[in-house]
Amino acid sequence: MTATSRAPRKDQVRNRRRLLDAARLAFAEQGPDLSIEAIARTAGVGATTFYRHFATKDDLVRQLLEDLASGASQVAEEAAAIADDWEAFCAVFTRGCVLDDAGLRLFDALCKTSPQAAERGATLTASLITPVADRAWRSGRLRGDVTAEDVAAFMRMADSATTSRQRESAHEVMLAGLRTQAE
Repeated sequence: MTATSRAPRKDQVRNRRRLLDAARLAFAEQGPDLSIEAIARTAGVGATTFYRHFATKDDLVRQLLEDLASGASQVAEEAAAIADDWEAFCAVFTRGCVLDDAGLRLFDALCKTSPQAAERGATLTASLITPVADRAWRSGRLRGDVTAEDVAAFMRMADSATTSRQRESAHEVMLAGLRTQAE
């Protein structure tokens, strides 16, 4: 006889979402040093309910990082379907930072909560950039002296511009500098 897995109960799904939403809001407002008890209280549940969903605070942070990166992951999936290597790279470069300033600050703050969180944040960022950067490097269209970490930093710089016109201009200038001169 094989074991069948059941879908979580509606109240379990609701409590998990409440914990994630409360933690995201509380961390954004008060910083990531909040206790598990404070997070549970903010979510309107007990600490025991917290532990049913997350074994540790690091598990909660990891899930929040995943949630924050989900929009960028979708951009990366769309870019993977683009046949032209440089166009795929440009799609991720110009559309990969989907978070607003508050979301980026929260992502950065959460990455600083533990070595595991920092590693997870770096892995999520690399999973967005590395595939398209590798394609662009292999096709000879991305400068060979630029790392995926450099690309991430340039993306953040461009996306920190105040207006959409300034962001477009920053993207154009940075992409021109990243592209090999052979073309």
